[in-house]
Amino acid sequence: MSKRELDGVGRGWGRLLSTGKVASSAARLASTRLLGAAPGKQRQLGVLLASELDQMKGMAMKVGQILSYMDGALPEDAQVALRELQGGTRAVRFEVMRGAVETALGGTLEELFEDFEAVPVASASVGQVHRAHFEGREIAVKVQYPGIRDTIHADFSRLEGLSRIASLAASVDGPAIVAELRERFEEECDYRSEAAWQNWFRGRFASYSEVRVPEAILERSAETVLSSEWMAGDDFYRFVEHASVVRKQDAARTLLIFALRSLFQLGCLNADPHPGNYLFPESSAGLQPVVFLDFGCVRRLDPEFVAQERRLFELVLDDRRQAFDAAVLGTGMVAKPDRFDFDLHWQQLCYQWAPYRSRDFEFTSEYIRSGARFSGPSNPNLRLLAFPPQWIWVQRLVWGLHSVLARLGARGDFASLAERILSDGAPLTREEFQRSVEP
Repeated sequence: MSKRELDGVGRGWGRLLSTGKVASSAARLASTRLLGAAPGKQRQLGVLLASELDQMKGMAMKVGQILSYMDGALPEDAQVALRELQGGTRAVRFEVMRGAVETALGGTLEELFEDFEAVPVASASVGQVHRAHFEGREIAVKVQYPGIRDTIHADFSRLEGLSRIASLAASVDGPAIVAELRERFEEECDYRSEAAWQNWFRGRFASYSEVRVPEAILERSAETVLSSEWMAGDDFYRFVEHASVVRKQDAARTLLIFALRSLFQLGCLNADPHPGNYLFPESSAGLQPVVFLDFGCVRRLDPEFVAQERRLFELVLDDRRQAFDAAVLGTGMVAKPDRFDFDLHWQQLCYQWAPYRSRDFEFTSEYIRSGARFSGPSNPNLRLLAFPPQWIWVQRLVWGLHSVLARLGARGDFASLAERILSDGAPLTREEFQRSVEP
């Protein structure tokens, strides 16, 4: 494919962006049209929004993915329509993607692969996935959309002009947060970095048979092409519909082990927990495995920040209210201590970490929706907190994962699970975790 043709793809997305159809307009449409629409129209409007976001890709599509599974973000009918964004629906022409692969890897498809399927099996916010074979192995080849970097750059150019408005709602450094988001999204466009992180997580969880991370195949990867071993399994919603209660509780346990160990032991987050990034293989015996996909959005946390988060987590789990205020001040996040409501903040963290204070907790949609009261304008502490950029990713992971667990109907002994991870002990067995659950 010629450079002129590749540039044309980028300009096409640029024209879409120039009409104002960026992530902010998606959120505005969601709030003004979907929430106020009659039930019969909600799915129709959701389909329209999904189509627009899928066409735009990039950050706008990422917003749609988040809206599709966060409980309370949109009406259920609209979320069902938006779920298509988790696997993508609108593919870029094969001739375009063939040219992108051949340019990146320096050869023809016939030279590089034993076979390469023209029809993609999935699409994501910055690329689409094709099935292929290499050295006798079935592999998944993720190919970046040509021009997507320009699309993301245009999104952030607009956001940077609006970032200081954030200070009206909280004591946040708007430009610093936008810079953090830009860094993560730009890193997501570097598939060499993603390949390295994917193999890093694969190594860190190698002893967990229920955690499966595909091997990144470096010989057929580049900045805009990522090849990985092929792993099959049910998608999230098929698994939720058809799996037994025991299999779903197994999956919940595995998702939490992966997330909590990443946060408190590894200090490194794969911070994109939307349902499209998980597969659930058939399992005739043993624990239900979970395949973890897409390591483009990874955040390494500062050790001091991890220690502070862990300290607050442990205080909440142990109900040590008397030591809480000093620990909060120690984070440096309280911009105006004399006006800060420490009791309210204690209530907020107790609610956020409620599952891990209980020997028998059930994640529900109501639990997720009720948590929104702490992040809205009725919470006076929001204007008094100075949020560090890495805090954003912890919150996205926590509430994103909790929404996934609510859709699984997860119930179990989350307190013991957390205690075992904090002590770096062996993970809870299925029997220990599910001892309060009726199969």
